[in-house]
Amino acid sequence: MYVDGLNFYSAVRGRSDAKWVDFRALADRLVPRAGTVSKVKYFTSQVSEKAAEDPEAPRRQRVLIRAVRATGVEVLEGRFKVPDDWRAISSKGNWEDRLRPPPPAGMLDDYRAHFATHESRPWKSLVELPQEKFTDVAIASHLLRDFYRGACDCALVVSNDSDLRPAIELAVGDGHHVGVFSPMGTVSRDLERVASWAKPIRAELLMQCQMPDEVRVPGSSRTLSRPALWK
Repeated sequence: MYVDGLNFYSAVRGRSDAKWVDFRALADRLVPRAGTVSKVKYFTSQVSEKAAEDPEAPRRQRVLIRAVRATGVEVLEGRFKVPDDWRAISSKGNWEDRLRPPPPAGMLDDYRAHFATHESRPWKSLVELPQEKFTDVAIASHLLRDFYRGACDCALVVSNDSDLRPAIELAVGDGHHVGVFSPMGTVSRDLERVASWAKPIRAELLMQCQMPDEVRVPGSSRTLSRPALWK
């Protein structure tokens, strides 16, 4: 099973009690009848502290990655880049709604006419633009390599990222079986069109496949604790 870690996290971001997932147990529940799970691969990137709105989020993610690895799942990491780039400020809503934190009311009152002169050609801002690198390519590469090496007869992909369509389409076109399980409530039409089968993961299944609150690190007396916000 191939898990798109950041796509999965985006899907459960608002569900604090569904983030501490035992992906090995989830794979056992998703695999077709009479099938056995040979390996679970978890693809992710460490979120940059510059990219996180919550300064504690990168620490929680590091704990999660170590816990996932401790359960016997192979973790493959890409990386985040946070380059500076110019981006247009949205023209929707009032200026008070376009900036965070909102600009002082006095500044808007004094310069509202000047701001209005740029409505047809929006202001631009130099922003730090988080970019995840290599994860999608890694999933696609491992999927195809494992098939041509004969490492598996069937692959399960946990993602709703349509960028994976070409790899899945190639694998299925060569006669392999690839099932897509979306962590979202729906499945991308692009993936649905090319996969052997595609369906969303039931919310209650994630609750049934949680790691224990304390995960022991193999070969050590050390344990990894589920973050308090995820209980």
